[in-house]
Amino acid sequence: MTEYKIAVVNSSSFGQVFKEHWTELEAIGTVDRFMVDPNIPGKELAEKLNGYNVIVSSVTPFFKQDFFDNKDELLLISRHGIGYNNIDLAAAKQHGTKVTIVPPLVERNAVAENALANLLSLVRQATPSSERIKADRYEDRAQFMGHEFTGKTYGVIGCGNIGSRVAELFQYFGAKVLVTDPHPHAREGWFEDNPKVERVELDELLAQCDYISLNASLNDEDYHMINAEALKKAKDGVYFVNHARGALIDEKAMLAAVESGKVSGYAADTMEVEPVRADHPFLQNDRFLITPHTSAYTYECLHGMGEKCVADVRNLVNGEPLGRELTQTI
Repeated sequence: MTEYKIAVVNSSSFGQVFKEHWTELEAIGTVDRFMVDPNIPGKELAEKLNGYNVIVSSVTPFFKQDFFDNKDELLLISRHGIGYNNIDLAAAKQHGTKVTIVPPLVERNAVAENALANLLSLVRQATPSSERIKADRYEDRAQFMGHEFTGKTYGVIGCGNIGSRVAELFQYFGAKVLVTDPHPHAREGWFEDNPKVERVELDELLAQCDYISLNASLNDEDYHMINAEALKKAKDGVYFVNHARGALIDEKAMLAAVESGKVSGYAADTMEVEPVRADHPFLQNDRFLITPHTSAYTYECLHGMGEKCVADVRNLVNGEPLGRELTQTI
């Protein structure tokens, strides 16, 4: 009989809010939490997790070829989320490790709504104006000018599961929405059936839009897709919000664009290097709003994510099919 040892790696939320999920895993086997350097070398990570044959994983660390080459006993990585760019699926399959993710609809509303909330907060300067009144400087209020959302043009880069929901939310302002997708794959009919949504090339979207949401997946082609050249093509005074992957933008180029006034502001819940430390230059400028990767932190979403991870482990133990198993598709 297989003994199951379960490692919860770099997830600060699994089993914390919904403690029953941790308890359910303890009924299956030994469960331990590991918080490791996001960029820990694969061999070192494998050594640290020696003997654990199930992993519940966050967005970090990176499970690449050198990890799997030293971790043949691993049966399952259950992602506590929908992204999987931190896992080498081919290497996992080669070593007999199954990889699963959360069904996209679990995170759809939570992430899309948070993107809109952070964009609204950035544009209307809610955080710096609130901090000013806490400092007993109510009279500074005229400094906090913002812009309206009605009648503007919106852009969505990456219009799959979450991006399409962002586009739907943007339409509540009676707005025109332009979308582009580096890798068209989702909801094709949705574009065709919605007269307020127009599919365009990236350059046209950048040139026309007042507010742009990044919702693309991350791969080699999308790395730093919003770089200095792309920002030159953007409309003067544009605002960006990124709740997808931090590496979709070149942070140095974005900093320069905001400081020059070309970009009016940038909101992000995800950064290229996490955790973000207090000395990051984005945090020294009120034209940036950076949150600590909390888009999925709604009670509804976290409950659904936890339920999925527990079900993955239970189905593995019982020899039943796993939901959203990525290693079946490669």
